[in-house]
Amino acid sequence: MWVGAGISVVGLAFFLWGEGLDRANQWAGVLGLFVGLAGLVLSVTGGIRGRGGGQSADGAAAGGSVRMVRNVKGDVVIGGSPAPGTVPDAATTPVTDTADDGQSARGVRAGGDVNLVDGVEGSVRFGEQQP
Repeated sequence: MWVGAGISVVGLAFFLWGEGLDRANQWAGVLGLFVGLAGLVLSVTGGIRGRGGGQSADGAAAGGSVRMVRNVKGDVVIGGSPAPGTVPDAATTPVTDTADDGQSARGVRAGGDVNLVDGVEGSVRFGEQQP
């Protein structure tokens, strides 16, 4: 990739040199416009994708439950969970696959539940409410 970029830059330099100073200035203005627009588009799309932040429990092994919670505007109550058990074998655990929304729990081995919660405007409860 770097070699291709280097060859492109050298080729562009020779092209502009052959065009002369006035024409090279005009070409540089047009190319600068397109480079600036491409940078703006990449910046905006990167900001939109990275807004929520990612959460991943890929490949996690837990004797109890695995819970990932984000973007909650309200209370989160995680009730009494059973005591941790043994971690299941990889061969007996189904693969949990999630949508590409920044949360991921692929290949999790858990003795309890696997919960992914995102974008809740109210409360989230797991199990019984603690006093």
